[in-house]
Amino acid sequence: MNRTYTKTKVLLVEDNYNLSENIKEILTLQGYEISEILDEAENALSSIKKILPDVVLLDIKLKGIKTGIELAEEIRESINIPIVFLTSSSGSDVVKKVKHICPDGFITKPFTTNTLLTSIELAVENHKFNSGKASAPEEKQLTDLFIRENGWLKKILICDISWIKAEGTYTHIFVNEKQYTLRNTVKDLMQKLPANQFSRIHKSYIVNMKKVEALSSTAVKIEDMEIPIGRNYYQALLKNINKLSN
Repeated sequence: MNRTYTKTKVLLVEDNYNLSENIKEILTLQGYEISEILDEAENALSSIKKILPDVVLLDIKLKGIKTGIELAEEIRESINIPIVFLTSSSGSDVVKKVKHICPDGFITKPFTTNTLLTSIELAVENHKFNSGKASAPEEKQLTDLFIRENGWLKKILICDISWIKAEGTYTHIFVNEKQYTLRNTVKDLMQKLPANQFSRIHKSYIVNMKKVEALSSTAVKIEDMEIPIGRNYYQALLKNINKLSN
């Protein structure tokens, strides 16, 4: 990924020294600026407020009393910047712990260079785009949906939706490794979702761009699931991504 624009400033909070140095080397070679590397959360907020990085790359488990999740909560309360979590764990338990924060990215260790770069870039550019869309109060977007399950209406956070699959008269929503099936059409559902966050990449698939870990000309990758990109949707997807970096 060639970058000719102003360097993106990354503040890294990670207590594994070798991993921190590895991440620093990768990002520096790719044109990012590593503003600071911290190994604990206790005094991190003051550094973040002072530096105002473009993105915080944050390990969930840190040495010391305060966790990465607690630091993320403090960041959300005081600064409007994207947060990308690093974690050695995966699965629904971790997601449940951080879903209220609605992180802008989620990277599971060990990760590839491509996953690291794509996750950071999508988090930064999506955040820029979303911030630009937040001007009109009447355009306030829904943050949750209620889905009927076993006779109950269950609330799910929109930011937790990974992808949506249309299948005949049914629509399948994938949330935190669980599938919900609705009779609503995809068109009806799309009207309830933030248009700047969800993209149709195939006649049968819609993806949450914040969940995309990597992409190629034929597929996007979310949670180790490869979702096909329709030939007629690829250029529109590229334009959407390019639009985020304007």
